[in-house]
Amino acid sequence: MDQRQSVAVSIALQTHVLRTCPLHHQLFYDEEADPACAFALAMDLVRHDMPYVRAFRKSTHELTELLRETIAAAPVECPQCAAPAVERLT
Repeated sequence: MDQRQSVAVSIALQTHVLRTCPLHHQLFYDEEADPACAFALAMDLVRHDMPYVRAFRKSTHELTELLRETIAAAPVECPQCAAPAVERLT
């Protein structure tokens, strides 16, 4: 994971849009979380020129687009926790 992707994941984790499975340490999307919080935090960090997001050089669009892609790519549950349920169905 590159530095930019790491920023997007970190913002999503801070706002609880993404969670980490306590058993398998896999990321997943929390359907009950409001992604708007993650986008608001991302824009606020860029607007205040925080060192943490300097790689985005005041481009809120670039960071929010990466954040959107990161959230969309995450499964809705831990893949390892879901695997046994899938195996029982087959």
